[in-house]
Amino acid sequence: MLSPTRQEHIRRRAYQLYVDRGRQDGFALDDWLQAETELLHAHQDDLVDEASQESFPASDAPGY
Repeated sequence: MLSPTRQEHIRRRAYQLYVDRGRQDGFALDDWLQAETELLHAHQDDLVDEASQESFPASDAPGY
């Protein structure tokens, strides 16, 4: 189940997709799923960034 905050973010993004398309009806589910996917990927990217910062502090850059 989504938290109310996450649901609100998805709802706002889905509405923006609707507006960007010219307020064309019939794509509510597509907009919701796209918004959900975008926000999920953004959240995953944030988690990866946080993990990278914890794993490799600025003083200890990875030795590639």
